[in-house]
Amino acid sequence: MSKFSNKVKTIDEALSVIPQNGARIMLGGFVGASEATCCIDWLIKNKISDITLIANEPGMNGFGRAMLFKNGLVKELISSHVGTTQESTEEYLKDNLKIEQFYPMGTWIEKVRAGGLGLGGALIPVGVGILDEDDLFANLPEPKQVIEVDGLPCFVEPPLRASIGLVKAWRADEMGNLEYRYTGVNCNPMVAMACDYTIAEVEEIVPVGTIAPERVGTPAPFVHAVVKGLNLEEHDEIYRQHWLKIGKLTPEK
Repeated sequence: MSKFSNKVKTIDEALSVIPQNGARIMLGGFVGASEATCCIDWLIKNKISDITLIANEPGMNGFGRAMLFKNGLVKELISSHVGTTQESTEEYLKDNLKIEQFYPMGTWIEKVRAGGLGLGGALIPVGVGILDEDDLFANLPEPKQVIEVDGLPCFVEPPLRASIGLVKAWRADEMGNLEYRYTGVNCNPMVAMACDYTIAEVEEIVPVGTIAPERVGTPAPFVHAVVKGLNLEEHDEIYRQHWLKIGKLTPEK
């Protein structure tokens, strides 16, 4: 009998906690890279709708999280960008996508970090005098709060949290310790900390003790379920085929 909690689950078991409608979901990843593609496919297959999606950006054209917009599953986006995908742009222009909370990229991740660390928020000088212009965000219930710190005016930015977090890591052990590679370090570690229930999709699941302590990017207490996604070779082929399709790669002769 193992003396630790084994968090490895099937994708159906792990994602069954997500309500059919109205979920508040935070996604790691950066413009299609290092995002939980199998979990996103599950959301689409199971028609999880009216999602409030918290993500750095809406993804990459025709791929991954962009398909959430394509299938009309996202009602609100809390992000630093709307136009990285044609799908999200079209939904916004059709007035099908609510954009009320919109932040510079550094502000967005600081709000997520504050949510993960249990802070009351972050003081951000970026955008003061611009992002608080009258009628720029006319649907906000109240103006953005500004306070002065050592003579520098700063927005008071509340933390961002979600009930469900979907992150992508290179590998995990059975306890839920995560190790990231390359672009995966970008948003995923912060997102993993800022959610009530974090599901990690990984390429490899290894025994406890395999991941060196200094290589743990997210400690196990922040992870509630681990699911096996595609392996590295499968991911590489999917990305390669998509980049060929959208003209980002030239076919080999």
